[in-house]
Parts: sequence; structure tokens; C-alpha cells
Amino acid sequence: MAGLCAAAPGHSQGYTTGSSYEGTAPLSIDDVIRGFTDGAQQLCGQVPDPAYTVDCVADYFDWLADRLPQDSDFGEAEGIIRDAARQLNRIARDNASSTQRPATLRLNNSTAPSSRSSRAVIPVAPDRQAIARAAAVNLVRETETQLLRAAERSDRRRVAYANIAAAVGNSSVILLRSS
Repeated sequence: MAGLCAAAPGHSQGYTTGSSYEGTAPLSIDDVIRGFTDGAQQLCGQVPDPAYTVDCVADYFDWLADRLPQDSDFGEAEGIIRDAARQLNRIARDNASSTQRPATLRLNNSTAPSSRSSRAVIPVAPDRQAIARAAAVNLVRETETQLLRAAERSDRRRVAYANIAAAVGNSSVILLRSS
């Protein structure tokens, strides 16, 4: 079960954002995709208040972009995913609750940095959640399409991009519709 901890907006915690992820060893793309899917399901899927789901997914999109291999084959995917993260965060901000505070999300049974959000996650107002979720689902679907189109431009990255697109689309849409 994920818990909420009130935090000041903009306070960075958890994993780092940006392209400077420094893990102990490089992860395979399959490990990165599995980490994204599992982490998003565990953290965003178990948030006790669904108001935080849209921005939690945005935060996990940044998590994914941070961990993609830092080479020319994945630069386009990173850009697409990072842009989607910014747009998802914008959806949450544009529909933000005036009564709930941003909060850091954290799994109750783990102390690993990947078991908490990297920043305070913005809650969506109760009367705006359906609108925000619909916009977020449309954005995720468009992101999936962009990744699939980018995969068509290179035989070398076709399978990896298709797998990233599937993970982004399937797990994120399920989270956004189920909360």
C-alpha cells in the first residue's frame, strides 16, 4: 500500500530526474521496462487517494526517461517520454485541487529510492478528476503512437521502442482508468 507524505511543492526526493541517472550498473532495456511497469503499478496503483494518480504517472514517465540507455538509439524515445511527463504534470497542475496539498508518495513496505515519488505529486480536484484522467489517457495513447512511429524509422530500435510503447500505453492507461 502506498502512503502519502505532505511535502513542499518542488521538493525533490527519491530518484533523480534528468538524464544523469547513475545506477550501480547499466540496466537492459527489458529491465528498465519491467522496472517502469512494476514500479508504476506498485506506487501509482496503490495510492490511497486517486487524486494523485495523474501526476504520479507523470513522475514515473520521468523515471522511465531517466533510465533509458543514454545513446543515440534511445534519444528520441527519451524525448517523447519526457515531453509526455511534462504534459501529464501540466494536466495535473491545470486541474489541481485547492484543498489538498501536493504529497510525496511512498510505499509503506519499502525504503528503496524507487519506492517513492521523486517529488511532491500534485492532486487533482475531485470535480476535475474525470476530465483530467480523460486528457491523460488521450495523452498516453498519443505518446504510445509517437513511440511506435519512431520505431518504424529504424530496424535496430523497432522491438525496443515497440516494447516501451506497450509498457507506457498499457500500464499507464490501466492506472488512469482504474483509480
